[in-house]
Amino acid sequence: MGGKLPPLPAADLDKALKERQQEFDLAIKQTIPQALARLQNEQVMLPASVELSGIFCFAHRLDSTERWQEQENRCSEARERLLAGEDFATVAVEMSQGGTKELGGRLGPRFLDPLDELDQQLARLTPHEISPVFEVDNGFWCYRFEKMTAGKSMPFNDMPWAAKRILLRQTLNQLMAD
Repeated sequence: MGGKLPPLPAADLDKALKERQQEFDLAIKQTIPQALARLQNEQVMLPASVELSGIFCFAHRLDSTERWQEQENRCSEARERLLAGEDFATVAVEMSQGGTKELGGRLGPRFLDPLDELDQQLARLTPHEISPVFEVDNGFWCYRFEKMTAGKSMPFNDMPWAAKRILLRQTLNQLMAD
């Protein structure tokens, strides 16, 4: 169902889960269809997007604290090399883990979600700026901001899936606030 439940005594857990299930059922029956109808009946702005290069250092949620610290240090070391002027692709091949290693750090375009804290920070970067190290659910990222592309008005149904997901989330957030 998403989200996190606060720590609860075992007796209250059943009640809290039932309430969350009711919220979920209401969203499926009412709020999500209402949000989709709103989006599909009007021109909407495609979210701004950024082009980034990135270095990723993997850590699993079940890894030890020491392993997480090693991976953060690895990403920080890569960042320091980039700040010292080393070639991004060279550092990515040596330090990055996963697909970015093979691609010299190049990433595909990323639509910015104004409700996402990481995206808010990425939007504040300037061209060729090296980001701080960001911790994510599965490790650490360091980015180089390449460029930003402003959004444009277009029908919701013609947008890429990633943009639709962001706009639906924003619209749901608006409906819930109202």
